[in-house]
Amino acid sequence: MFGKLIKRYRDRRFWARLDKLPRDEYLIALRHDRLEETKDSRDGLTFLELVEKQLKEGRVDLALRNISTQVKSCLELAVLYWAKGNRAQAEKYLRMTLERYQRMVTAAAEHDRRLDARSDIGEAYIKAAAILLGEPLDGPALTIASKPGYSPMFANTILDACIGTHDFDMGLWQSLEDEWLKNRFPKYMIEEKMVYVKALTGQYASDAEMLEAHRKMWAGKAKRNPDAGTLDGYDEFNAYVVDYTFACVLKRIGWEGTYRHSWPNSTPLGGEATTTRPADRHLGIIAAPPPAPDAETGIIIDAQEARRFIDEHVKDQRDKWENEFFDPARPAKDRSKVSGALKELGWNADKATLDLMRTYKMNEILNDSTHVFLADPLGDKWTGMKGWTELFVDEFGLHPDFIPVVESENKPDYRDPQDAWYVYWKKDKRVYSVQREDWGDPAAATAGARPGKEMWPSYVSFVAWWVAEHLAFEA
Repeated sequence: MFGKLIKRYRDRRFWARLDKLPRDEYLIALRHDRLEETKDSRDGLTFLELVEKQLKEGRVDLALRNISTQVKSCLELAVLYWAKGNRAQAEKYLRMTLERYQRMVTAAAEHDRRLDARSDIGEAYIKAAAILLGEPLDGPALTIASKPGYSPMFANTILDACIGTHDFDMGLWQSLEDEWLKNRFPKYMIEEKMVYVKALTGQYASDAEMLEAHRKMWAGKAKRNPDAGTLDGYDEFNAYVVDYTFACVLKRIGWEGTYRHSWPNSTPLGGEATTTRPADRHLGIIAAPPPAPDAETGIIIDAQEARRFIDEHVKDQRDKWENEFFDPARPAKDRSKVSGALKELGWNADKATLDLMRTYKMNEILNDSTHVFLADPLGDKWTGMKGWTELFVDEFGLHPDFIPVVESENKPDYRDPQDAWYVYWKKDKRVYSVQREDWGDPAAATAGARPGKEMWPSYVSFVAWWVAEHLAFEA
């Protein structure tokens, strides 16, 4: 009991001391404590020592996961010190990032584990440290295949371009954007990442224009609060970290000088950028293929063909996980109610849409590739198009000319929905994937929408695409 009281007293003193620190020093102290301080919960070991104990005990996979966590913590410390202007400490933890990677490699080899078979070992952090320090890099960090449509793939694509000598493949980049939007992630993040692509490929008229574009992009992150980590620089973290990815881009294109987000020389927050060596090693561009014809977009424009496609594939639709058949047929007694439910929403449905909804319960048409599901016009009090339309219009500023055509059981989606949502626009009778920040402005929300990615020419066409997505995921 005395030992527990002493521990509680020490813990209280630790947190009391941290609470008095400036925010940036608080963030640094937390990571030092996590990485380098002894803990009773770790048998009196530091986190660095703990993984060695785990390796000796044969808990290899746990140890490897923990080392990948240490890789991230080391880079976080480097970037936090860098933002404070402490170059010596920043360099120390950049080198420690690479040292942790090498320990991971040797541990995996010693215990017959394949790192390149893992989905994420913090390879973007490792690549960034190697680029900034000018150190050679080989091994699994260069060969892990990140999943398209998720943030690590964008980071790795940019950093791979900084490491390699190949031209920048805009076709590959376009495919990553397509997957990202298909996952309904926010479009503004793509726009942020395009600053790196344009800088790498020399698409700015001058270095001054490039630096100003980046400054505005980074400053804009301070106004956003997505579910992101410290290193991403959103919200409060914007002032406490620097953009290490952009620093890698600057080194790759040969720019030298002093900027808040450059290495090894950087300025304090708000400092002016100076250029001592203009960028002159921009990458060439491998052009993306021209836009595909309608047959290649993944959508069926003709309503009759789209309906035939739906009928063919939902008659034996099965969920991916249990291989269980889901019968989407609407009971005959409910079919006459559909028209009135749509009119109540202000949806003047065309014949093809009305017939589709009378035939099927929309929420029973499967698409296991996503957590959202089609909203049904006859949903009960808590679900369905009516409930979601009222929620989004009254609580979250969705324009009344939009009708949500999908719904979700996830709490964040109905408590504070983010990113994109699929809606029917009464004005042109099309379905769109609209970004949350544009929900109140139909013109902005639908501007430049691409077929099969952000726009479908009819509701029936959208449902046919929905079924095709399920089939592709099932395959």
